[in-house]
Amino acid sequence: MDVVWKTFRVGPAEGTWEPAGYNIRTEDGQEYGRWRRILRQHPHGLTVIARYRAPPGKAWKIVGKASRLGEEVYILQGAYYDAQGRIVAGPGTFMFNAPGARHGGISCDLTLYIHCCSGEPDEIVSIDLIDFEPVPGMALDTRSNP
Repeated sequence: MDVVWKTFRVGPAEGTWEPAGYNIRTEDGQEYGRWRRILRQHPHGLTVIARYRAPPGKAWKIVGKASRLGEEVYILQGAYYDAQGRIVAGPGTFMFNAPGARHGGISCDLTLYIHCCSGEPDEIVSIDLIDFEPVPGMALDTRSNP
């Protein structure tokens, strides 16, 4: 397959935020779920910014399966939590999900930079809105070691 490569950039006000099909709207009219902004879509890479928001006292528990060449994820804001409410990955964390790896986490308010190496999004295994409260004072130490 011949691939044409072009240099380009996407400005901060360019592109639209697409809501996920599983988003919900609460009685007060607020919408919660996931929105994504596609930065680059190409046979050799799908790159997006994704933002997740959950209602107060709730969180999204999402499990995915990485595409055939894997997936790179960088947390810009927010955190992934474990089932006990402790932060397991916060801002500045980079993760690589190997091809076919099941992965995921619990999030209340999270912004990610995601690059799907094969150009295909990962497969969503499950999406659940769960009752959840982060544990106060269980912040991740984000200091880097020399």
